[in-house]
Amino acid sequence: MERFTDKRDTIYSFQDEFLLQCPSCQSCAIVRRIDPEDVSSFAPRRFSCKACGTSKDWSERKIVRSWYGQPVDDYFHYPLWLKVPCCGQMLWAYNLQHLDFIEAFVRAELRERKPDEQSGWSNRSLFSRLPKWMQSRKNREAILKAIAKIRQSV
Repeated sequence: MERFTDKRDTIYSFQDEFLLQCPSCQSCAIVRRIDPEDVSSFAPRRFSCKACGTSKDWSERKIVRSWYGQPVDDYFHYPLWLKVPCCGQMLWAYNLQHLDFIEAFVRAELRERKPDEQSGWSNRSLFSRLPKWMQSRKNREAILKAIAKIRQSV
């Protein structure tokens, strides 16, 4: 029996890089922090596409996240590369580590969560915020097939 234990990762835990669709050539491109040591959500970011050479920097003090609509990154608002329709919804991930998290969660037959020693129960973790359709056992096989399809695109 596969087990998943919540490590209190949040959506912010997966924002080191974003794999995106380049608006110029439609290839897979990437957004990363310009200074990898600066782990702030507001650290300057660089969009770059190896296929066509497009590059753009972001250094604002405001992030706009859209939880609804098309899946895009928080900085340039370009479409995510890792996405596929699944179970009447859109399955998406910022990067391969985020996709690994989703796959481990979905694959697990036993999902464990414990209260934080200092703050008790909290729903900040991504574990507690995944949509119901991803949590549903009946969608497990379809989601795992969709994840395999996403992996083929990288």
